[in-house]
Amino acid sequence: MAKKPKKISDPVELEKVIKRSSKKPVFIFKHDAMNQESEDAFQEYVDFIEDTEENIIFTVIYVREDTEVSEAVEELLEISHDTPQLILLIDEEVAWDDTGDNINFDNINDVVNEYITE
Repeated sequence: MAKKPKKISDPVELEKVIKRSSKKPVFIFKHDAMNQESEDAFQEYVDFIEDTEENIIFTVIYVREDTEVSEAVEELLEISHDTPQLILLIDEEVAWDDTGDNINFDNINDVVNEYITE
C-alpha cells in the first residue's frame, strides 16, 4: 500500500501535529486542488513520500475545504500563507518552507538531507 499524507482538517489536529514535531520531523503541505501549480507540487510531494524511508510525518491541508486550519497555520507558526506551500517543522518550529514550483522531488530530498538526515 502506498504511503499517503495525513489530512489535517481542524485546528486541534494541527496543534497535535505541531507538538509531534518535537519527536519527529513534520511536513505540512498546503494544497489547493483547483490550482494546477499546486496539483503538480502535490504530486511531487506524494512521489517523494512513496520513495522515502525517512521517519517523517507527512501531512496535507486542503486550503479551500479547511480554511480554518489553513489560517491556523499562519497564526500558530507565524508564517505567511501561500499555496502551494510546503513547511517543515522540527521541535515545534518552522525549520524550512517554500512555495510554488520550488516544491519538487529533488528539492524536498535536498531539504531532508540538510535538515533531517544525519
